[in-house]
Amino acid sequence: MIIKSIKTLLQRHSQFFKYCVGGGTAFIVDFSILYTLTDIFGLWYLWSATLAFTVAASVNYIIQRFWTFKSTNTSVSKQFPIFIATQIVGLFINNTTLYFLVDHLGVYYLLAKIAATAIVLIWNFWASKKFVFNIKKEKSEIILAGEIFPPDIGGPATYTHSIAKYLLNRGHKLKIVCYSATMPATSDEEFGDRVTRISSFLSLPAKYLLYFFKLLNLSVHTKVIYAQGPVASGLPAMLVKMILRKKLVIKVVGDYAWEQAQILGGTSKSIDEWQKYPEFNAKKRSTNLKLKFLNFIKKTTVKRATHIIVPSEYLKKLVEGWGVKPDKIKIIYNSVKFDTPANLSKQEAKSKIGIQGDLIITVARLVPWKGIDSLIKFMPDIKKINPNFKFLILGSGVEEGKLKKLIAKNNLENDVIMTGRIPHKDIHLYYSAASLFVLNTSYEGLSHVVLDAMYYHLPIIITDSGGNKELILDDYNGLLVQYNSRQEWLDAFKRLWNDKNLQKRLCEAPLVKMDVFSFERMIKETMKILEN
Repeated sequence: MIIKSIKTLLQRHSQFFKYCVGGGTAFIVDFSILYTLTDIFGLWYLWSATLAFTVAASVNYIIQRFWTFKSTNTSVSKQFPIFIATQIVGLFINNTTLYFLVDHLGVYYLLAKIAATAIVLIWNFWASKKFVFNIKKEKSEIILAGEIFPPDIGGPATYTHSIAKYLLNRGHKLKIVCYSATMPATSDEEFGDRVTRISSFLSLPAKYLLYFFKLLNLSVHTKVIYAQGPVASGLPAMLVKMILRKKLVIKVVGDYAWEQAQILGGTSKSIDEWQKYPEFNAKKRSTNLKLKFLNFIKKTTVKRATHIIVPSEYLKKLVEGWGVKPDKIKIIYNSVKFDTPANLSKQEAKSKIGIQGDLIITVARLVPWKGIDSLIKFMPDIKKINPNFKFLILGSGVEEGKLKKLIAKNNLENDVIMTGRIPHKDIHLYYSAASLFVLNTSYEGLSHVVLDAMYYHLPIIITDSGGNKELILDDYNGLLVQYNSRQEWLDAFKRLWNDKNLQKRLCEAPLVKMDVFSFERMIKETMKILEN
C-alpha cells in the first residue's frame, strides 16, 4: 500500500521530482565548490558562493533541458539566456538569504546554505517551468510592451489599442504585455491570448520582475519590441534587448522622473531647469533615491534603444538632452480623432450640462505643473473683467483635494466648478458651452486638448511652454502668456474678452498642422520605424 502510494505520488509529480534530482546534483556541485574554495583556498564565502552557483547553474541547465523538461525544440542560444536570467534572480535570493542568516543571525554558513537552497529550489522550479522550458512556439513579428491597456483608461491605453488593432487587422503576428488594474478573463479579451497582463497592485519590484520574465519569454521569436515608455515598460524591454539582441523602439511622451519629482515634493523647478540641474529635495531619503533611480533609468533605456519616437519637436530636444543622438529620434505626431460635434447652440449646451454664465474651461490632469491653483487665485480679478465668468476645471488627479480647499478658502464655490473626469462621449458638450479655453501649464509635450479647443473654434489662451508653441502662434490662432504670470494672464483675458473682432479672427484662423494628426499618417510613419 505504501509503495503504491509512493509510486502514484511520483507519477503525479514526476517532473518536480526529476527537477529535484537535477537540482540535487547541481546542489552537490555547488556545495562541493563552495566548501573547497572557502575552507581550503580561503576565499570569502560570498565570492565562493557566486562562483559555485555559476558552475552549478550550468550543470542544472543541462539536466533540466535534456531530462526533466525534454525541451530540445528551442535552440540553446535562445533558451540559455532566459535560464541565466532566472538563475541571476536565484543567485540574488541565495546570497541575500546567506547574508541574512550568517551575518545577522549567526548561522553557520553551510547550514545557511541548505536553507538558502530550499528557497531557491522553489523559485527555480517555478521560473524554469513558467519561463525557460515553456517558451511560446508561436512567432510574433512585433511585441507591444505597453504600460496600460483597455479596459484601463488613459491616452497611452488608447494609443496602444489603436496600434494593436491596426496590426491585427493587417495580419501581423502580435503580442501585447501590459500592467493592468483590471484583469479580464481571456474570453472577454478583445485580443484573446495575445494579451499578457501584469497586475498593477503587485509591489513595484515584483511587477517589474514578472513583466520582465513574461516579456523575455514572449520575445524569443519576435523581431521588434515597441515599448510605450522609458521606465515601466522601457526598463524590462531594455534588459530583454540586451539578452536576446532584439530591436527596441521606445516611445517618449514626457519626463516621468521629473513628473514624479514634482508630485512627491522633490523639486519645484520647471522641467527645462530640471534637465540642466536636477534636484532631489523630498523629505524622505528613500523618495530621493527612487527619483534618482528613475532619472538614471530613463536616460539609460533611451540610450540603448534602437529608435525613439516622440510626438513633438520639443520632446525631441528634451530626449537629445538625455544623451541620445538626434538621428535615433523620430518625430511622429499622435493621431487625433475629432468627434462630429452635436448641432447645439452655446445656450443648449449650457442647459445640457446645467451650468450658466460665460464659461472658461480648462481640461487637464490635476497635477502641480498644470498651474490650476494660480488660475483659481486669479479668478477674483478675472471676475472684474466680466462678472458672469465661471471657471470649469475638467479632470482629476493628485491635486484635486488641494484645489477644492483653495476654492473654499477664497469663497469661489459659485465661480469655480470642478467637474471631475468627464466621459469622452460628453466632453463635446463642455467645449460647445464654453466661451474661452485656457491652459496654464509649465510643461506640455503636445496637448491634444488644445487641438480639441481649436476644433471647436474656441478663443484660446495658453502658456508658451513646451510643445504649446508648435500648435499656437501668438496673436494668430490664440494668445500665448508666461506660466503663472498674473499680469500677463489678466491682460490676455481683458484684451480677448473686450475685443470681439479679435475673438473672431483667432477662431477663424486655419487649424495649424491639422493634417499631420491623421491616424493614417501616424501609423504609416510608425510602421516605417518598426519594420525598417
